[in-house]
Amino acid sequence: MNTDKYFKIFKIKRISDVSKNELKKRFRILAKKYHPDKGGKASNFILIQDAYKYLEKLMNDHIQKQNKKFFNQRYSFYNNGSVYDKKKKRWVKVKGKNIDIKI
Repeated sequence: MNTDKYFKIFKIKRISDVSKNELKKRFRILAKKYHPDKGGKASNFILIQDAYKYLEKLMNDHIQKQNKKFFNQRYSFYNNGSVYDKKKKRWVKVKGKNIDIKI
């Protein structure tokens, strides 16, 4: 399937142009409009679902990439589990396996 069609269905040019909540809102609007119980075609509804699943995966990958970029620039992680905040130039407390980071 041509993924450009998925972007056209949701009327976005790039995944970074829309937030996760906005993508969900657009999906709900389209799903209500083309739902088979509301008189829409089942093939259109399935296409909308496939497009949403694909774009949601892209959105999650984009968010994860942005988070990784942020953490690589600001924090240094060490093998013993300690974390150093480069911006504040201090060690960050680690509670158990979770990292207590206040931004």
